[in-house]
Amino acid sequence: MASSSKLLALFLAFAVAAAALQPSEAARVVQSHQRCNCNPPVAPGSHEPEKPLIPAPGSTTPPQQQQQQPTECMTPLQSMAACTGYLTNLTVAAPPSECCDGVRAVVRDAPICLCHGINGGMSQFLPSPVDPLRMAVLPLACGTVLPIQTLLMCNSQQVPPIMPPAPATPATPPPVSP
Repeated sequence: MASSSKLLALFLAFAVAAAALQPSEAARVVQSHQRCNCNPPVAPGSHEPEKPLIPAPGSTTPPQQQQQQPTECMTPLQSMAACTGYLTNLTVAAPPSECCDGVRAVVRDAPICLCHGINGGMSQFLPSPVDPLRMAVLPLACGTVLPIQTLLMCNSQQVPPIMPPAPATPATPPPVSP
């Protein structure tokens, strides 16, 4: 049952984010072009419009800049300490500005760590459980958007642990008998 409430919260967050997004500049250009009923450009001496360059099958696009994955999430999540009241108390109407500063920093530097809030991992460090719906819409409430790729990775093994890995303890040699 808890899994379905997380999925419902995630779906609601997507719906809110989709409704709040403005059309991109490219979409506005396409809409503008469709309204004006403009003819496509024709090369001199040709009777057919120029076709856009389409990449050949099998060609690849340049790789996108991969963000360095954190090894633990406690450090980035500490910047969201001011969000505790908003995330755990339904009477707090809006997140404070210090909270939003922290959320924007985590979205920018370690967005995968927000999965611990959505999946409930942050609750073990707070006085009350985190409301998953509030956690899902927190980036939007702070004027930022969590990348969809990050949300899709929340139920994978790619989410770093909250706590840093324990340092390896050196093996002590067995005591020598005289």
